[in-house]
Amino acid sequence: SQVARCFACCPLSRLLLLAPPSVAMGGSASQAEDGDQGEESRFGFMFGSKPKSASEIRDERYCNYLCSLNKVLQDWKKEVLKNQEALMHADYYMEKIQEVGRVDAERARDILAKKGIDDEKRLELQKCYQELKKACGQRVPQFDDQGMHKTDAHWMKQACC
Repeated sequence: SQVARCFACCPLSRLLLLAPPSVAMGGSASQAEDGDQGEESRFGFMFGSKPKSASEIRDERYCNYLCSLNKVLQDWKKEVLKNQEALMHADYYMEKIQEVGRVDAERARDILAKKGIDDEKRLELQKCYQELKKACGQRVPQFDDQGMHKTDAHWMKQACC
């Protein structure tokens, strides 16, 4: 798998690039896989706070993956990462983002805004990802106005309408 290859080829980047920002900043890997819930929500029932819903956790996971993709693409632009290494990490995060599925757009926007990523920055990330694919000689994904792959949008129209 891509993750296993990545761990084998660049063990230091395992913490800095493959993990969501909380892990890179000293959190645990289990927090990352749980959507970076943090101690407050995970043990909130002990202190009277409301536990997070599955959709809140999914939204946070999406945002964490997007932040990690942002870090990979920034490092590639700064030439900290070579093309192929950046592509491996970026593809991993794109796959994870797609696995998350649908999120609450407003809640995700709020979370991302707190992390410094607005709609304009998301569009910039999309274009940067396309540049990386092109630089690696791969087919450049095309996105529609909603950020969906154009081929996916075509398939959805055929299947749904």
